[in-house]
Amino acid sequence: MNKLEAFELLLQECRSAVERTVFFRISPRADAEDVLQEAYLTAYHKFDTMMNRLVFKAWIIRIARNKCVDYYRRRAARTEIPVEMLSERVMAYGRCGLREQLVVQETLEQLSGKDRDILKLYYFQELPQTEIAEKLQVPLGTVKSRLHTARKN
Repeated sequence: MNKLEAFELLLQECRSAVERTVFFRISPRADAEDVLQEAYLTAYHKFDTMMNRLVFKAWIIRIARNKCVDYYRRRAARTEIPVEMLSERVMAYGRCGLREQLVVQETLEQLSGKDRDILKLYYFQELPQTEIAEKLQVPLGTVKSRLHTARKN
């Protein structure tokens, strides 16, 4: 049995599981089919490196998952978001495509007043740390530590 026949035989047993893996993660269908094709090609090219044929299903599903991750990385790299939207909105890919998440305001509302104030001065009013220190009448080191803490929170 040659490499292609062995690969097709093993793939036949788990093809539906691999397809479900990709179609569940990627929409539109045409993109999912492209990713699925990439996964099959990669698996076929690396078939000789697989040591244990008993784990073929898990092996090819992992390749399919990695191809899905690669797909979203490529899409994220091509996505252009206007600069003025960056401070208020986060764009995220989900099963239904690109969507907007309004998380910044919600996150700020959950922070303490100190954290919220320092972040607004630094990010929204774009004040340098030295001016923030003057405005709040605290040492520069305090501004730096408060910014660090606020970012963590």
